[in-house]
Amino acid sequence: MHDERRRLERHPVSNSLEVYDLSNGHHLGRVVDLHVEGLMLLSELPIELNRQYALQVNLPMTLNGRREFLIDAESLWHRKSLNGSQYWTGLHFTDIPEESRSCIEKMVASR
Repeated sequence: MHDERRRLERHPVSNSLEVYDLSNGHHLGRVVDLHVEGLMLLSELPIELNRQYALQVNLPMTLNGRREFLIDAESLWHRKSLNGSQYWTGLHFTDIPEESRSCIEKMVASR
C-alpha cells in the first residue's frame, strides 16, 4: 500500500471540509485527513485516478480571512470504504498557493 511512502503525519479533520472540482463545480467529497502535501478524501463516487484536479476546499469557519482555499492535486490511489458504499482517495498536492498553505498549516497546527 502507499503507507510506506508517507513521510508526514496525517491530521484527522474534525470539521467538515467540503471539496469541489473547479473545472465543473461538482462536489467531490469531504476531507478526512490533511497535511501540507496532500489529503484523503471520502466520496460517494470513485475519483478518477492519476488525474490532475483544481480543487476548492470550503472551510466551516473563517481562517486567515478566508472561507475556502484552492489547491491543485493529483489523485494517487483509492479504495472502497468498509461498508462498500463510499470511497477513500489519496490526493497529493501539485500546486499550493501560499495563502492555501498558510490555512492548511494553521489547521494542522491546531490538532
